[in-house]
Amino acid sequence: MNRPDVLLKDNLLMPIHATRMRINEIKNELKQSTSEVVLNGLFLMLVSYIESMQKEILVHFLKYRPEQLPNKQLEFDKSILIGAESFDFLGEILSDQIDKMPNWGLDKLFYEGLKIKKPRNEATIREIKKRRNNLIHKNLKVYFKETMIRNDFIDYSYMVTCLTEYDGYLAELESAVSKSFEKCTKLNALENLWHYTFQTPLCANFSEYWYVDEKNDSLLGCKHPKCESDLSSSEIFMLEIWRTQVSGGKVNFPNMSSLGERTQNCLYLFLKLSNDIFLYNRYPPSA
Repeated sequence: MNRPDVLLKDNLLMPIHATRMRINEIKNELKQSTSEVVLNGLFLMLVSYIESMQKEILVHFLKYRPEQLPNKQLEFDKSILIGAESFDFLGEILSDQIDKMPNWGLDKLFYEGLKIKKPRNEATIREIKKRRNNLIHKNLKVYFKETMIRNDFIDYSYMVTCLTEYDGYLAELESAVSKSFEKCTKLNALENLWHYTFQTPLCANFSEYWYVDEKNDSLLGCKHPKCESDLSSSEIFMLEIWRTQVSGGKVNFPNMSSLGERTQNCLYLFLKLSNDIFLYNRYPPSA
């Protein structure tokens, strides 16, 4: 059975929402000062926020869809292997790979990997990036014959234009991601992992074990069907793990070393999804 699809749309949208907040902060700063130095600094921050947002979205996406990476072989720093093992191990490798990509490669992967349409002003956004690059790398111009030094500065009007363009860009990007990943809900992720973990016919009906709230995309609590008494010891253990996260139930821990490789993998996937979906303390105890 192929690995379950537990990618969450909300987590792909989170960097977009965070970037919108940062942009609002920049707008507030513009009300305080419009000096050349401040405008340059805010402009550089604005463009870097957008690039950081793209990277965060890509890293999270590729953790669950690594097949979308363009290169078949990866090279990464050995220090990543030497560091402590964690759930973010793959994320560190992906972040390292993305940092090595040229800008054009990053943009290509972002739109083609996520299979989303480019916002209509994407060409304008590219021009803003070029202006940022020139501001960093070609800002100082020395005219030796005239003994003159010239610097490039962002003016207030251009800054306001950039903010407007990014507002439109983020709005279309959010819409595109929401549409492309509309099926990547919390309930779908949980149900996909459930069927991957419990492959017995006794667990074929997800709603037989859970009170499902489709409207709010959540589980309200757990049920206790009679058939669960026929589950294997490892299946009962995993069921208790699920229940303790959803409803605060107790877990009778077995000898952890006795768990088979597949059960260990399912436990890892559940803990990983719990980090993304924040199962703990979210739902009320079952009746």
